[in-house]
Amino acid sequence: MADRGGFPGWSARDRVVTPIGVALILFASFAFFWQARDWNSASRLMLAYALVDQGTIRLDDYRVQTNDIARIDDRYYTDKQPGYSLVATIPYAIAKVAFGVPDHPIGGPALRHWPGDYWATLGTAGLATAIGAAVLVLLAGRVGCGPRASALVGLSYGLATPAYAYATMSYGHQLAAACLLGALALIDRPGARGPSWGMLLAGCLASYASVVELSVGPISAILAGFVLAKVLSKGLPVKGLGMFAVGAAGPTLVLMGYNLSAFGSPFDIGYAHHATEQFAQVHSEDNPLGLRSPDWSRAVPLLWGRYRGLFFYAPILLLAVPGWFALMARKRWGLGLVALLASLAVFLINVSYPEWTGGWSTGPRLLVPLLPFGMIGVAGLLAAGGRWASIPAALLATAGGVVILLFQGVGAQLPQDVTDPITQIVLPHWLGEPVAPWWIGGRFTRTIVSEGWPDWVGRLDSGRQWLQFVPLVLGQVVAIAALMAALGRGARRGPTP
Repeated sequence: MADRGGFPGWSARDRVVTPIGVALILFASFAFFWQARDWNSASRLMLAYALVDQGTIRLDDYRVQTNDIARIDDRYYTDKQPGYSLVATIPYAIAKVAFGVPDHPIGGPALRHWPGDYWATLGTAGLATAIGAAVLVLLAGRVGCGPRASALVGLSYGLATPAYAYATMSYGHQLAAACLLGALALIDRPGARGPSWGMLLAGCLASYASVVELSVGPISAILAGFVLAKVLSKGLPVKGLGMFAVGAAGPTLVLMGYNLSAFGSPFDIGYAHHATEQFAQVHSEDNPLGLRSPDWSRAVPLLWGRYRGLFFYAPILLLAVPGWFALMARKRWGLGLVALLASLAVFLINVSYPEWTGGWSTGPRLLVPLLPFGMIGVAGLLAAGGRWASIPAALLATAGGVVILLFQGVGAQLPQDVTDPITQIVLPHWLGEPVAPWWIGGRFTRTIVSEGWPDWVGRLDSGRQWLQFVPLVLGQVVAIAALMAALGRGARRGPTP
């Protein structure tokens, strides 16, 4: 039988091997890519470099590197929340010591690639996505998925949704998602003993997610409401709510201190001071987030179609809605409602934002924060449907994995004015057709293969350059097969396969 905390059919070994195995496969997959930077990612990277190389939050010396920038009193700052950059200082500082990465150049023209970009991105977005997937594995186990189904949930999130693309770029989505997932996993622990310290960490993670991306603030609030609901239903002691609030205060104070230092007020943000007219037309001091009334005409293209359709880029999420209700039908009301409400909050923000396309991106970039909550729904359906649900889930995951890999290969950042990116840009690059010079500097993005064996890749004609991705795919297939073969052996018998 399943124990009080879930995990039916899991052995003690499975509880260790499954999340760690998923995280390692994903992290190695992300490490394969070295994507070029755009304005958005450069803005976050420049703050990390300024902090480590110069000990300042000003970006005056990096002004030419990005147009995603804020200006106040002729001083320049990132227009983004500082949370991603603060974390990125750690892998960047380590890379400087371990690999001799020099200080980032100042005053020169904007760069597409810099060695520090690779390490800062892998150690922040890549690591956060791998950890977030491992948390999803554990959440799936708690709601009744077996170890293989739980591994499918984690691997699908990391390889078969746009999370794969954003794990290899310095956007804030994946770090924010990992923080929110960690907070949710700490809050929703059936049978947990002594939850106070867990609530302290949960509050810190939920709050820090908003320090990374202010747009996920509603999800942080939903998590706080979940804690309150647990207290009111006697699922948590009152002390747990207090500890959550204390934990949330720390990142909030960090953000307020940063805003005070940069903009002169703890309640001011970079979006209110855009130095680029294109963005200043959307964000202003009166409306720094740039939100308007919802435009529901955007709902269909955000869900369907090859332009920004969520279900084209992450077809496995077709299982999310029935999965959320399956969770609630199995009396996991809290988890099911939180996942549903978090996803609706992200969607509402996207249809209320004038730049709803997400700019240069893979898929519906501004919906990326809902991906892990959609995967919680997938886990709910797999737990209810067993092997009958696993087969369509695996097929949908395979389809999504192929689509995302195709986009990954050409740099993952496709211009928003291209109405059908897969037929107009992606497939012509992969098929070796004549194409105009691509902004990333080549037909394909930089990879471990192209960096390690440039002469071999350089000798390939345009129709065979895709061969550099064969080691990645073969390695993933072998690793996933080995992981699945290793899971479930010696497990106690239970009602869920």
